[in-house]
Amino acid sequence: MGTRIHHRSQANHQSQESLVLLVNNMQQSHAWKNFISESIKKVYVHGYIKPLNCFHTLAEWRQFVDGILKFQKEGHYVSHGHGQIVGPEELTAMIDDFYGFQLNVDVDRYDLLTTKNVLDHIEDFANHRYWSLENEFNQYFENMSDLRFAYFYSRGDLEPYVLVDEAFTEQIYGSTNNPKVLYHYTHPEGVERIQRAIDGDEPFDISAYTVAKRDFFRAKSNMIMEFEGNVRAGFRSDVKSYSVSNGRKCVNLHRMGYPGEKDNLCTDLENDCNGELKTSLWNEFIVTPIKILDVYKK
Repeated sequence: MGTRIHHRSQANHQSQESLVLLVNNMQQSHAWKNFISESIKKVYVHGYIKPLNCFHTLAEWRQFVDGILKFQKEGHYVSHGHGQIVGPEELTAMIDDFYGFQLNVDVDRYDLLTTKNVLDHIEDFANHRYWSLENEFNQYFENMSDLRFAYFYSRGDLEPYVLVDEAFTEQIYGSTNNPKVLYHYTHPEGVERIQRAIDGDEPFDISAYTVAKRDFFRAKSNMIMEFEGNVRAGFRSDVKSYSVSNGRKCVNLHRMGYPGEKDNLCTDLENDCNGELKTSLWNEFIVTPIKILDVYKK
């Protein structure tokens, strides 16, 4: 692998090891794409990997919302089932297309999330939330119409996430080529998995950091990987990210705010993200690993 493992003291650190639960499944697969196509049901069961088809443009969400409002006008209310999906086949199919993962996976995974919660969200979204979505978050983006969004469970509610894809990175930084040296908190299997992805030219995005004030929360991740990566997005503080089935990641829009006058989103990757941490947590970069430089034991 060409990396060294030794003891080294390190200040607090952070990374979202979102792919931890995928290690056992990936060992029999030669590439990320093959794993997704062959084991998508296992991914759904784990819940940590979000399906790409959950994400939609504002125009596509508008079609969904208009459909829900149409059925409401005809007397078919999503909330009428009191926690059960009822109504014409076209309505139930539309709900399954946009919220099938949340209803079939997340409801089983989270104790505090119920089918009724999801259906109430859909009704509120069609009647109110969609119509303020762009006004609420367009301060962070030049053109939200080019981006794709989804809703996933987080801390008691279904919250909005944006896909960090090429359109996102190009819009924020003007380029999809943004090399930077970063750190990633991981474990031996994680290092091996990342090296295999680099060697196989099938990389996937991970969370990384350059500055941290708080210790990482996962005991298994007892190593720090220093690496060169291609940054997709940078944030001044933890942004609550999930991995997506196409190898990219998504981030929580409710974490775009940041204490003080600046946003959490860093538009200057060299100067914006590496200073004071007003949240006393860690900064976060969404990044594609290019080359592992070193590995340190905690």
